[in-house]
Amino acid sequence: MIISNRGRSNWSKCKRAAATLFILLFTPVIARAQSIGASAKTWIEIKAAHKAAEALANPNVTAKERARVEQIYYQLIRDNPQSVPAQNALAAFLSKNGNAEAAVEHWRIAQGLEPANAETANSLGGAYLRMLRVREAAAQFLLAVRSESDNPDYHFDLGNVEFVFRRDLTAAWKIDSAELLQRALFEFREASRLAPMDLQYARAYAETFYGMPNPDWKEAQVAWQHYLELSTNRNFAYLQLARVSLKRHKKAEALSFLNKVSDSSYSEVKEKLRKQAEAL
Repeated sequence: MIISNRGRSNWSKCKRAAATLFILLFTPVIARAQSIGASAKTWIEIKAAHKAAEALANPNVTAKERARVEQIYYQLIRDNPQSVPAQNALAAFLSKNGNAEAAVEHWRIAQGLEPANAETANSLGGAYLRMLRVREAAAQFLLAVRSESDNPDYHFDLGNVEFVFRRDLTAAWKIDSAELLQRALFEFREASRLAPMDLQYARAYAETFYGMPNPDWKEAQVAWQHYLELSTNRNFAYLQLARVSLKRHKKAEALSFLNKVSDSSYSEVKEKLRKQAEAL
């Protein structure tokens, strides 16, 4: 096959165009591969730092060894200054080892790098709560839930701060206590729904009904029934189911639950509830 000069020129242009197209198509792939490689390297370094920190559980660890491990975490940040997981790892280490202010500083750096990172927000919420900065804690827990709505831990933490510190938040959020309690109940329900085998979440949800201004006692009974299915302390669950039955004016049902309570440590409460049932 013979190619003319014009043909050779056109062929060269085609090859250059194809090469350019190849670069345009595959450069993003190469960039992503490099990014993934960098992320994997960072995670390996984080894991190594965590491994080194395990030695600090020994009560006889020296101050020199503690300082050495701390420097491993700081080196992690120097090597990966734009890494949110690295900033979170250092912050968690500092918080666990009594340096709350420095921990908050690095969690805030991480949040600046990735404002919608749920782990960072929830960690900041916990740090602020330990510092009794309730409004800031609640705002961070709310951000965590909005950023990762399928995480039961985040719903539980938000519900907890809304319920326990509702007096602090009613003014800050300009809502009344009843609405805040409804919000807390919703968060506990979501936590229990997303982690249906978690006993703590089930109990928090069920117990919140007692603090509501106009509770749905039928829904409360379902919640306590779920707690009963999970708990080994069935006597406590039966007492709560009896209480809810009394709220619903179901005398026979309340007495039936009370008859199942066999633990003598609950005798006084049991008899009190029995008298209430007999009075219906």
